[in-house]
Amino acid sequence: MFPKLSKVTCGSPEDLVDYWEQFYEDSKQHSDAEFLSHLKWKSGKLTGDDVRYLFAWKYRLVPSWDPHLIIRRLRELNELRFREGRSVVEFAKEFSKEGPVKRFFICHIINPRRYPVWDQYVLKAHLLISGRGDVDQTDKLIHDESEYESYRADFNDWVTQVPSKTRNSTEYPAFRRLDRALFALGKHSLIVLRSR
Repeated sequence: MFPKLSKVTCGSPEDLVDYWEQFYEDSKQHSDAEFLSHLKWKSGKLTGDDVRYLFAWKYRLVPSWDPHLIIRRLRELNELRFREGRSVVEFAKEFSKEGPVKRFFICHIINPRRYPVWDQYVLKAHLLISGRGDVDQTDKLIHDESEYESYRADFNDWVTQVPSKTRNSTEYPAFRRLDRALFALGKHSLIVLRSR
């Protein structure tokens, strides 16, 4: 069953999140609350179990995305925790020959507050919000690192205008709420665009 969408005008990132987050579908097997617990987004070092869970949350349908190579380098990953810059991206590049989706997910688990998750749905949402005419080019643009950097800059600007929210005793930080809303916007926009 499709959610009922109505025409809405969002005057701010907070308005966008308040509207679109309601359409985000949390996984029953890999919940966002558990994801945030393993992400240790406030502080702390990741364990092998954390990395396994985080990869299962993101890549549950992609068996080739094995977390064991990263777990073997857990000490280095933890030394980079909450940093930003070339060293973070270069570390992630070692494990992501397939492309930037995995690379920037690894950056996300290193520093979730500065590196948003990258996928076709958030890209689609970013293109729509930016008023770009190449919305139907996500298959190509998802592999363009400059598109990610453009998205990351906008995301990190927008996230400052979104409050965190506690739901069922779990704090959902601004970055997670914004990601959920953009994912839902991009996913449901794909449905609308494909049904024309």
